Amino acid sequence: MEQRLMRYLQALEAAGRESARLIGQLEKEDRQDEADLEKIRRNVYGICASLANADAALARKAADPAAEFEGRHRQRLQSFPEPWRQKREKAAAHGDVIAATIEETKLNTIARIREMFLETEAQP
Repeated sequence: MEQRLMRYLQALEAAGRESARLIGQLEKEDRQDEADLEKIRRNVYGICASLANADAALARKAADPAAEFEGRHRQRLQSFPEPWRQKREKAAAHGDVIAATIEETKLNTIARIREMFLETEAQP
């Protein structure tokens, strides 16, 4: 579990660094709206790193920590963004394009993070 956790956390950290680099580039180009969306992505990476550490701490107490972490975190990545889905739907129903875009950005980032998680699972 520990090696997988480290690979996953490193992937999240790398994505956060790339996001920070992109924010700087977008701000230099006076593309503030895009930079603000990228800041949201960077925050989601940080949130997921914190959640992974919390899930790992709980999993270490289980008989099979690796399986516990995998199951716990996979479920977390599925259920955690539910409020974002609800906000996106509500915003879309009210024609609030900005709020819908923000929530969609969060959901797309979580989808990327799920892929990162699966990739780290597939690595030896």
